[in-house]
Amino acid sequence: MEAADRPLAGALPADVTAAMTAWYADSGTDLRTRTRVRRVEPGAVLLDDGSRLLADAVVVGIGARPATAWLAGSGVELGRHGEVVADAGLRTSLPDVYAVGDCASFPSGRYGERLLIHHWDNALQGPRTVAANILGTAAGGVPAVYDPVPYFWSEQFGRFVQYAGHHSGADTTLWRGDPAGPAWTVCWLRDGRLVALLAVGRPRDLAQGRRLIESGTPLDPELVVDPERPLKTATA
Repeated sequence: MEAADRPLAGALPADVTAAMTAWYADSGTDLRTRTRVRRVEPGAVLLDDGSRLLADAVVVGIGARPATAWLAGSGVELGRHGEVVADAGLRTSLPDVYAVGDCASFPSGRYGERLLIHHWDNALQGPRTVAANILGTAAGGVPAVYDPVPYFWSEQFGRFVQYAGHHSGADTTLWRGDPAGPAWTVCWLRDGRLVALLAVGRPRDLAQGRRLIESGTPLDPELVVDPERPLKTATA
C-alpha cells in the first residue's frame, strides 16, 4: 500500500521510480498506489475506500521525525522539521554543544542548501568532525567542516540499490545501462559535474561516482552513458 502515486516518491524522480515499479509485479507483489490506510485491525488492514485486506503481519514505513521535544526551552535552535539546527562544524546555537546524526541539519557548501539526512552513514561520519573541533585537531588548526556526500542503500527484490549525493539541483540526467535490465545507473550532473547517482547492481559505479562527487571532476556526458566504460574514466 502506497499513499503516493509511486514508490519512493519522496526520494527519487518519477522517471527513475518508474523503472522500479515493475520489480513488484515481477516478484509477485501486488503494489497499490494512491492507497491510504484508515486503520490496522486484528488480522486485517482497513483502507480509506472501506475495503478490508486480510493480513497476518503488517509492516509500516512512515519515515522519521527527530525526537527533540525535550530540547524545548533549552536554547538549542530547532528547525521546521523539529531537527537541531547545526552550523558547518555541527555546533548548535549553544556554546560547546554539538549535534550529529539524523536529528541535526547542517549547511552543505557542496549543494548550497541545508541538509537533513536520515541514514546511519550520516551518524557515522559526523562524530569525526565534532571530535576534531572539540579537540582542536583539524588540519592546520582550521575548524573542521562537515560536508559529506550523502549515502544510502537498500535491497529490493534481490537488487542491490545504492545512492550517493543529492540530485535536487541537477540540470542533467544520464542513464548508464537499460533500466529494464538487472543492472543500471542514473547519474545527475550540474554544470558538467556529478552531484548524485543511483546504482542498481553496479557497486563499482557507486564507489567511483562517490569519489567523483567529492572531487568535483568535470565529466563528458557522452562517455558517462557508456555502461561498459568505468565511470572514473568518463572525465572531460
